[in-house]
Amino acid sequence: MSAETIIVSGRVFDGKTLTSSTAVAIGAGRILRVGSDADVRDTADAATRVIDARGGLIHPGFVDAHAHAVFAGVERLSIDLTPATTVPETLSLIREGAQRSDAEWLTGGGWSHELFPLPTRQQLDEIVPDRPVALSDNGHHTLWVNSKALELAGVDRNTPQPHNGHIHLDDDGDPVGYLNETAAELVGRVIPPETDDAMYAGLLNAQEHLWTLGITGWHEAILGEYNGKADCTPAFLRGIADGTLKDQTSGALWIAPGLQREGVPALVARFVELREQNAAAGFDTGTAKAMIDGVPHGETAALLQPYSNHTHDGFTGELHFDEDTIREFVLQLDAAGFALHLHIMGDRGIRVALDAIEAARAANGAGRRHHVAHLSMVQPDDARRFGPLGITANIQGLWAAPDPFVVEMIGEERMLQGYPFRTMADGGADLAMGSDWPVSPADPWLAIHVVVNRWAPLPPGIEAPPLPPGATPPTLDAEHQSLTLTQALSAYTNGSTELVLGRPGRIRVGERADIAVATADPFTLPAEAIVSLQTAVTVVAGEVVFER
Repeated sequence: MSAETIIVSGRVFDGKTLTSSTAVAIGAGRILRVGSDADVRDTADAATRVIDARGGLIHPGFVDAHAHAVFAGVERLSIDLTPATTVPETLSLIREGAQRSDAEWLTGGGWSHELFPLPTRQQLDEIVPDRPVALSDNGHHTLWVNSKALELAGVDRNTPQPHNGHIHLDDDGDPVGYLNETAAELVGRVIPPETDDAMYAGLLNAQEHLWTLGITGWHEAILGEYNGKADCTPAFLRGIADGTLKDQTSGALWIAPGLQREGVPALVARFVELREQNAAAGFDTGTAKAMIDGVPHGETAALLQPYSNHTHDGFTGELHFDEDTIREFVLQLDAAGFALHLHIMGDRGIRVALDAIEAARAANGAGRRHHVAHLSMVQPDDARRFGPLGITANIQGLWAAPDPFVVEMIGEERMLQGYPFRTMADGGADLAMGSDWPVSPADPWLAIHVVVNRWAPLPPGIEAPPLPPGATPPTLDAEHQSLTLTQALSAYTNGSTELVLGRPGRIRVGERADIAVATADPFTLPAEAIVSLQTAVTVVAGEVVFER
């Protein structure tokens, strides 16, 4: 058959290695030929579309192995604070959002802890005094709310502090409007849930944005009610049914914190039923997601040693489930054929989870490939356990750079030893990559830049102070823990595709034609220039869905 589209004059990375091929032919949604320009042009006829890669890298479409795309899309269509780089910009975006919306509740998110270490209700009251406002931080583990929201939720000075959460109080003992983890749910439960139509619109908005970044599939990391947000599964089922969801996707059924050991059998039975229902509709939900702990920023990650500012009382954070419950749901879900997708930020959380997976492997034998996301603190011996246990390191690469806010929580030594990707890879662990969007930007090239260089590019408009002669930017143990470009690119393409879509993410004959073309070939650039790359063309199942 003749090719419908050919891409020429590039360089093909096939998902594992950089090849000598320069062109790809596509037809009927599949890859027809890979080779030289001349070889591929032989498949063309008068109706074939020709795309000039202009020397850019032709690679499998990125697959985001950890995203909250529907939440992100809804946020982009509401009050999106992620573009703000200053306090005035943040407040201005809130004001603009309030002016253009007549909604009962004003919601959105993306504000930065670096700009607002302790945001207050009074700051929001000055902008919106008469309607409730609830804004998630960019990590989506805390809420910033105004007085009206606190009033409607019944949160005041007499409200008990919830388990695994914190209501921040002012000097007079009143809530300041800053709620961590489970405390955020006190307000979240009274926020009207997004409608199915709003989540469907968010899904399509997210898909279109991800195409501009070369992302052709993703794993939705929470399916179920979460922190006042409704279950977004109906949006996926609708998009699959009407054909508007063109990307291949999968999702993880949400295990809410607070589950007790005796409740595990009922949870597993419900998840099996949901998995079968969704599979019949064409949506893979054979993964179960749990947050084993929280985040260092809120002192809710579970550590082996105390937080730096808690050496006096020995506080090490808390697990979101007791250890017996973790062991039991890992054991039973593994036996039922589920993959586990575990959010873990602290080294104690990592160890508890690895022990639970090891016990499940001993009891059940080989099963679905489990994956652990974030990996901010992993002891060396535990990092080397990933390979033998068959656990994939689900990497959020943008986080693997020095973070002055985290230094205050865990100290410089622990921060600099974080994200031990090379140790995991050398120990035989499979690698996948994702963004945790909208917690951080979804651009894969930014993340690849960080895991290769171990320092983060500055936001637009901000210039770094000059370095002394011969000095280099601060890094997180780059010599020992950075990945090669090949490793990082393979993780974000084939590694993620195999993990969350269950098929190869390769450029080879017969494979689904999910392809992206970069604006340059990173293998010809210095490592520090990876950040300059953008996506020029995105192809989903043979259809050109984006051109820059």
